[in-house]
Amino acid sequence: MHAAVLRYFEAVAEDGSIRRASERLHISPSAVNRQILKLEDYLGTPLFERRPDGMRLTDAGQLVLCHARATLHDFARLRGDIDKLRGVVSGDVTITTLDSLNVQFLPEALAEFIAAHPAVQIRVTACDPVETMHAVTQGNADLGLTFSPALRRGIAVLKDVPCPMCAIMAPDHALAARKTVSLDECGAYPLMYQDNLGSMQLFLGEEMEAFKNAHKPVAISNTLAVLKRLLLRGVGIAFYTRLGFAEELASGRLVAVPLEEESLSTLRLCLIAPSERKPTVAAHAMAEHLQQALDQCAVGLDP
Repeated sequence: MHAAVLRYFEAVAEDGSIRRASERLHISPSAVNRQILKLEDYLGTPLFERRPDGMRLTDAGQLVLCHARATLHDFARLRGDIDKLRGVVSGDVTITTLDSLNVQFLPEALAEFIAAHPAVQIRVTACDPVETMHAVTQGNADLGLTFSPALRRGIAVLKDVPCPMCAIMAPDHALAARKTVSLDECGAYPLMYQDNLGSMQLFLGEEMEAFKNAHKPVAISNTLAVLKRLLLRGVGIAFYTRLGFAEELASGRLVAVPLEEESLSTLRLCLIAPSERKPTVAAHAMAEHLQQALDQCAVGLDP
């Protein structure tokens, strides 16, 4: 089928490798390569540059990729519309999200959705905020959960809720009883930092970046689980939203004190979707479900 050839092409374009694409598709590399060569022969032009480090799209390949994604999306929407006539919500939904949302909020929301719509297959990828926006604008994701995006073509904000940055600490910490706290006040105590090598620092602002440069931490990790265990042991203070600590905050094992800096206290969590294409039935159902879930958790995110 035409759709199958386009899926092969899209996978090679995304993975930059016939071998990796074949592993993802569970099809032999020779079969994938044969289809790519047939497509290039039919169109009369190379679609990829074959390089030692992988496959790179040509200008013609970029055009084919846009066509492939649009066609595959429309076909998926058609299948979903037909299943909807039978009263079934089906299809695939891809969500890109902040890592902290994968701790509790998203798994619980998805469990409820799967119970109601078992015919939907869900793919979740943790990204930094800008990567999440890029995946949505490029059509690689149906939905994204990220911090307030700057106005960007191709993005529709479906829902946004307050999500301020806090100083997370043990309940017996000297600052735990404060209603708010400044970064400078936190600097007098042992600190732990998330290793934000990606775009997260763009959302945290210059104040947080300057503070981190001026205060050496006792621990740095790109994994929330590591810093959470250290926080529970009372090692120091870390800076996060409440998203990844709902259970610990509810039980009193950790405390979240809002930060006073405006750039950090006014962060908002957004559910975004592509603005220039109609969602599939499954993506629309997921979007409605996540909007409701965000409404329910909004009280816990805003102090």
